[in-house]
Amino acid sequence: MKALVYQGPGLKALEERPEPELATPTDAVVKIVKTTICGTDLHILKGDVRTCSPGRVLGHEGVGTVEKIGPGVTSFHQGDRVLISCISSCGKCEYCRKRMYSHCTTGGWILGNEIDGTQAEYVRIPHADTSLHHIPEGVDEDG
Repeated sequence: MKALVYQGPGLKALEERPEPELATPTDAVVKIVKTTICGTDLHILKGDVRTCSPGRVLGHEGVGTVEKIGPGVTSFHQGDRVLISCISSCGKCEYCRKRMYSHCTTGGWILGNEIDGTQAEYVRIPHADTSLHHIPEGVDEDG
């Protein structure tokens, strides 16, 4: 698959990468339909985000279609249209129970920062049940 990869301050490249695989039972793999660049991606590209290492696929927002789900995913099925949250959250840790999802102990802002993100044809989404959102029928992704 093609992916936009951070290669160090001021450096990026469109690279061929393997499609992501499920890593845990609560993961989903989503085929990206639309994604966007946000100001945070620009900070990464400038080299301002120390937690993002060269070789990382950028992006932490997107719209797509569920391709695969792990056996622990209960709220989504193959073919579902989804919005990918910029924040991954387990829904169970102390922070998630307080609705402080960005502080999730096994999530937070990890997509395109600590794990490969949405600027690719496919992305692995950890904690799919609490990190994806259904797009209702009839809603246009461009709307």
